[in-house]
Amino acid sequence: MPVAPDIADLAARIPAPLRVHVGVPEDVERIVEFQNRYARPAMVTPIATVRRFEAHNPQPKRLALMVEDERGDVIAVGMISDGGAFARKDGSFSGGVRVAPEHRHHGVGTALLERLEEHARTYSAPRITGSARGDEPDGVRFAERHGYRETNRRINSFLDVPAFDLSRFEDPEAVARRAGVRLVTYSELERERAADVDGLQREVYELGVTAGQDIPRPEPIQMPPYEAIREMFFGATSFDRGSTILALRGGRIVSETLTDMRSPGVAYTNFTGTVREERGKGLALALKLRAIAELKRQGARLFGTTNDEQNAAMRGVNAKLGYEPDPPVIELEKRIS
Repeated sequence: MPVAPDIADLAARIPAPLRVHVGVPEDVERIVEFQNRYARPAMVTPIATVRRFEAHNPQPKRLALMVEDERGDVIAVGMISDGGAFARKDGSFSGGVRVAPEHRHHGVGTALLERLEEHARTYSAPRITGSARGDEPDGVRFAERHGYRETNRRINSFLDVPAFDLSRFEDPEAVARRAGVRLVTYSELERERAADVDGLQREVYELGVTAGQDIPRPEPIQMPPYEAIREMFFGATSFDRGSTILALRGGRIVSETLTDMRSPGVAYTNFTGTVREERGKGLALALKLRAIAELKRQGARLFGTTNDEQNAAMRGVNAKLGYEPDPPVIELEKRIS
């Protein structure tokens, strides 16, 4: 059994009557509830989603810290990890701190952050990455005061599914015919390839890895091995087979949009991508339209996506569809020795 990290120095820095302890698996529900309390409405994460991710992505190098008030209510959380299956090749850690507004400016956030950084140093992490919301300027200033600098911006945006008017757009099937491809749902293709579902899922994964390298961002997306994330991506609990849409040329997948159901009524695009030789034919838009039509049929309320600010092509597709952007998520990093 791993030895719990020593946090005596940290505990001495937390003002009474507050108290701090190391988070354990049994604390996950309370941590998620605290984080959701401050999340934007469409970004609330169901506890079932977190448990599924935890079950398939153990992170032995993670440190979670919780601060409670005299009633035992959580008033601050700090967390840092190498990402488990999503660990980056350079050994970087990623983390964050949130303190309830009424308990800020008393040193709690600084104490938590410095202890998290110390934890990353014990694993010789060369840097720590994190993020702050653009609509929370205090968080950005806090990070900058502690030596973090902005590296990128990502945009979360959401579509009102019931209000979406499909008749404003060309029929996706007409786009597919013009491009010479066939549009299918993942459900349909899974039935067609029932003898080799693993092979189908590997093909979906490989297209994501290949096309993902072309997404304009400061550093390429690093995907874990297929075996490490198969259940996370294709598990029965959230992967939506009906609104995951694929374009095939012959028997080969050349474009895809993968949909996840984050919570009841809230769908999310995990990835949309097209192989290089098929770009510029309107396939991404056609796939998204097919996905929206299916989500309307299912009764979804919101359809979300996240794009790097530099990804003008995909952001243009989403703007055409009418996605409403949230304030940016500001990605940050700090080099540590």
